[in-house]
Amino acid sequence: MRWLSLALFGCLLLAPAGARAAGTPIVELGGGLGAATSSVRRAVSPLTASASSTPVAEFSSEGLRTNGRVFGFDPREGPYSCSGTALSTPSRSIVLTAGHCVLEDGSAGRNLVFVPSYDHGRRPFGTFIAEVAYLMPQWRKSENPDFDVAALQVGPDEFGDLTDVVGGRGFITGRSREANFQIFGYPAAAARGEELRSCMAHGLGSDELTNRFTGPPTLPASCDMAGGSSGGAWIVDGQYVDGVTSYGYTGSPNKLYSPYFGRRVGAFLAQLL
Repeated sequence: MRWLSLALFGCLLLAPAGARAAGTPIVELGGGLGAATSSVRRAVSPLTASASSTPVAEFSSEGLRTNGRVFGFDPREGPYSCSGTALSTPSRSIVLTAGHCVLEDGSAGRNLVFVPSYDHGRRPFGTFIAEVAYLMPQWRKSENPDFDVAALQVGPDEFGDLTDVVGGRGFITGRSREANFQIFGYPAAAARGEELRSCMAHGLGSDELTNRFTGPPTLPASCDMAGGSSGGAWIVDGQYVDGVTSYGYTGSPNKLYSPYFGRRVGAFLAQLL
C-alpha cells in the first residue's frame, strides 16, 4: 500500500481510474540552495483553527478549482488516489503533489492523471494526463520525508491547457512554522475520497522525529484528513501554496505533516517556472 512507513496514511487505494496504461517518465530536479525562491510576503489573516475537515461547497469556483484529485496505478498494489493543485507556471501545465504519490518504496506510479474539481465521479474540467513527473533528488534517492514533494507536467485535455482552464496557484517559501493554513484534500475517511474537503489549521512548529533526516524538519498542523489527502495544498494568505500533505501518525489522527517549504523546496519549484 502506498504510504510512508512512519505514517498512518499516504494514498487511497480505489477502483481503476480509466487512464491509459503507460508509465510516466520521472525527471529529477535538483533542489540546490542557489536558485531563486518566491519572495512574496503578506500579513497572515486571522483564521479559526479546527482539526475537523469540512466539505468545500464551492469546489469548482475560481481559485478553488485549482484543487483536484490525482489518480494513479501502483504495479504492486493497484489503483490509488492522492490530491494535487494546479500551479501558475509559464507552461500552464504543472500540478503540485506529494513525492510518494509518484514514487514510494521504490515503486513508481503509472497512469497518473489530474482531475481538477473532482466530485463524486464528476469531472467538470476534464482529465489531464501526466506526461512527466518531477521529483527532488532527496526523495527519489532515499525517500527523505523532508522533501516529499513532486510535480506533474500534464498535457492539455479537451478544454485546453491546465491553468488556462482552471487557473493556478502561486507558491511561497520561508514562512513561519506557526502560520495559519487552509489545507485541502480528498480524504478517504469522510467520503471515500469523492469530495474536496478542507481544514482551517495552524502550524505547530516541527516534527522532531524528522530531525534525523538531512533537511529542515517537517511541519505539523491540526487537521483530521486521512488517506487520499496526500499531496493536497497548504494555502497561506488565501492564495499561495506553502506545503503539501505528506503523512500522519496512527496515534495522532488530528495532525497532518508537510515538508517545510524552505530554500531547497523553493529551488525545486523555481525550476518549474
